Amino acid sequence: MKKSGAGLPEKIIRCRIVLKHCSIYQREDSVDRKNKKAMGVYGMTEQVLERKEALRRAVPDLEIDENYRIVGREALKNNIKVRTVFLPQIVEIRGQAFYNCTNLRKVGVPNLSTIRKEAFFGCSNLRTVSFPSAFSQMEDAAFYGCKRLGKVEFEKNNQVQRLPNRVFSECKELSARVMPDSWEEIGREAFYKCGELKTLHLPEQLKRIAARAFYASGLTELELPGELSDIGEGAFLKCKALEYVRVPETVKTIGKWAFHGCSRLKVLEVPGDPEVIGEWITNKNCVIRCPKGSRMEAYANEYGMEIEYL
Repeated sequence: MKKSGAGLPEKIIRCRIVLKHCSIYQREDSVDRKNKKAMGVYGMTEQVLERKEALRRAVPDLEIDENYRIVGREALKNNIKVRTVFLPQIVEIRGQAFYNCTNLRKVGVPNLSTIRKEAFFGCSNLRTVSFPSAFSQMEDAAFYGCKRLGKVEFEKNNQVQRLPNRVFSECKELSARVMPDSWEEIGREAFYKCGELKTLHLPEQLKRIAARAFYASGLTELELPGELSDIGEGAFLKCKALEYVRVPETVKTIGKWAFHGCSRLKVLEVPGDPEVIGEWITNKNCVIRCPKGSRMEAYANEYGMEIEYL
């Protein structure tokens, strides 16, 4: 093996050079905490609006300028000054950024792609929310307890595939909504106690409705989509305005108490043959409409419920 003037094999020197370049690249693809900049993989920087600077800028009508791309964690948590926010270049709002901003009424986010956990938790005066077509990710409880939130809109071509757990829980005035066709799953307690939610168009490719997703919501009618496979435990528990529900033939699981406590539910129609049927999926006074010889027939007989055959 050929040696260098320092007495080291030439291959070792070459390896050191390669490693040196790798380490330089790695530092570029990291967070410069001193300057509070998020470094992209191509060396581009995205300025983060951190709490200290956010509080310094806080005014009733707040506009975040083009120097910032990210609103940092807890940036305006518990702030009561801000009433409207315009975020023209913001692409990400981090966890609890506007947590409990009780005077916040309106947010403009034309380029937003990501909302982290509890970002707008407890914003009790927030009235409307619109998600742009670039929006793709939302985390748990993002709008939990926004009790005056009445209108939610998702623009066309939105790529949100899963509505997270508790995302609109206890948004008691939520009624007007335009939902995306991209949903495949509605998370646990997503619309928990949304009493003014009377109707909701569910996308055709929706496959799963998780536990208590619509617990005690105000739904008066319900059309379940044709690709649905799982209805979670208590998914529609205590939806007291529902009178009729047809479960698609694609459904394999109906969790316990799925439609229990729906005191006006007269008929549950199940033309398919679900593999799993939980306990007391409806009240006893509900008629089960199903094929003869199906698992639903056996279930209805076991629980002493009236049957109508399809």
